[in-house]
Amino acid sequence: MGTLPRKHILIVGLAALVFVLIGAIVGLIVTSAGGGRSGSVRNLTLQPNDLPPEFVLADEKLYSREELMTELPAESQVAEAGLREAIHLTYESQEDIPMVVDVFVYVYQDEASAEEAHGYFLQQEAMDVHKLLRRLDGGHDLHALTLSGGLAEGMGDDAFSMTGEMEPASGSSVPVNIYFMRSASARAEVLVAGESIFLDPQTVARNQYLRLEKPDVVVAPQAP
Repeated sequence: MGTLPRKHILIVGLAALVFVLIGAIVGLIVTSAGGGRSGSVRNLTLQPNDLPPEFVLADEKLYSREELMTELPAESQVAEAGLREAIHLTYESQEDIPMVVDVFVYVYQDEASAEEAHGYFLQQEAMDVHKLLRRLDGGHDLHALTLSGGLAEGMGDDAFSMTGEMEPASGSSVPVNIYFMRSASARAEVLVAGESIFLDPQTVARNQYLRLEKPDVVVAPQAP
């Protein structure tokens, strides 16, 4: 009679251990599928050490699928059907000459969804860049805008770039560089407004592309 309770205790203990292990595995699956959402998209985005030390993070906002969809017109919602989340970051230079690096990264359910959204954007919206530049001027219309564009090399298939100048309603003209790129199930928009001998816009865009390609790669700060 004395051994029976011990067997019951052993069985109950083993069962409890199994349930704990199952719970831990389920928790890891849930975390990787959704719980670590904001962490994953941050890893795909341009990091502070990808820029010279005088640049600081001025603004950061995470977007859920629902938040983004409410801001899109109906035709864009169809192309963005596979969208999961996005993040918007703005870096500003602390030097006397103002310079802004503005980044938007979008993550999709799969590669096909990202490719469809990237293609739609290039076909429908690449020339309507005013809405992108308004992120830099507080939402006000620009006085003048001159841009030329073409395929961008070293940033994946169908990468596109635009360069030129914008002239705000008040103030002198500002050089502008804009890049659109995609890798696997994510795409990115990079705007660089202003100029500095310490910052090459194309290098910034390629650093962002590296983040899409290999999030764990640490890109060294750019040398003057």
